[in-house]
Amino acid sequence: MKNQLKSVSLILTLAIAVLPALRAEDTPSAKSEYKHERGPGGKRGPGAMMEHTANELGLTVDQEAKWKAINQQEKSALKALREDPAVAKEDKRAKAREINKSFAEQRRAILTADQAKKFDELRAKMRERREQGPRGDHAKDGSDEK
Repeated sequence: MKNQLKSVSLILTLAIAVLPALRAEDTPSAKSEYKHERGPGGKRGPGAMMEHTANELGLTVDQEAKWKAINQQEKSALKALREDPAVAKEDKRAKAREINKSFAEQRRAILTADQAKKFDELRAKMRERREQGPRGDHAKDGSDEK
């Protein structure tokens, strides 16, 4: 009887000791909760922005497949542009913007009217942020004038 009592108490003690470790594996870490946020541990770059936009728009499975295909085509086109020695460095930014615009039009074409409206709003916000600079400054020289 004493041996059974000792065994049961040992098993309970081990279970209580191991339980926090098992629970820690079940809870998502702070990094994975905010994986789409910019900042430490978050995704960055155009791919992450497109993924975030797709999530914001609430795409259907079919739309999401088309969206990803367009992303891959755009990525390939931009890579080819970067690696093309025939294009002058000064011209690459303008050509990249043309590529971005054409693929944005393709993305917009697969959306419903409501999604397209939201897509346009998200793009406008992104343009605003890009024009304001990294800290939201309206002028890079420190003045309040544009």
